[in-house]
Amino acid sequence: MGRTRLPLSEQKGDLTKERRARLEAEQDLVRTPKKYILKAPTWLSKRARKEYRRLIESMAEMDMLGDLDANNLAAYCNAWDKYLQAEEEIKEKGLLIESPKNPKSPYQANPAIQIQIKHAKEMREFGRQCGLSIDSRLKFAAAKLPEIEADITEEFGDI
Repeated sequence: MGRTRLPLSEQKGDLTKERRARLEAEQDLVRTPKKYILKAPTWLSKRARKEYRRLIESMAEMDMLGDLDANNLAAYCNAWDKYLQAEEEIKEKGLLIESPKNPKSPYQANPAIQIQIKHAKEMREFGRQCGLSIDSRLKFAAAKLPEIEADITEEFGDI
């Protein structure tokens, strides 16, 4: 099995102009359209759809997501909604609930805590895949900065 391919922004070492141009062309070839991703899936809850729209709007300028990313973003929003549902139950019932089945220990941990932990893990994974983490956004910024600097140099020269 070969190595995992890294985007150009994450390539380390000096790349020749030829190699850099080839990698940029490859990345351009795999960019996907943005027709489907702009509309939140109907299977999401109302709260998850609202979060989906908020994230699409927030990430529009980054120009990272395409139609193939829609399911990951939707899964993130779904996990976010389930996380909040578990939080609401914890607030309502508390961290401990009565355990009538076990006379030695009348209380047990609220099962919503485990549900919340599960969905937090899902949020981290899907969020990382969609560029929602600080680390992934910084990597994107590191990739964009040379382009911006090159544009400035091209427009104003070497001041």
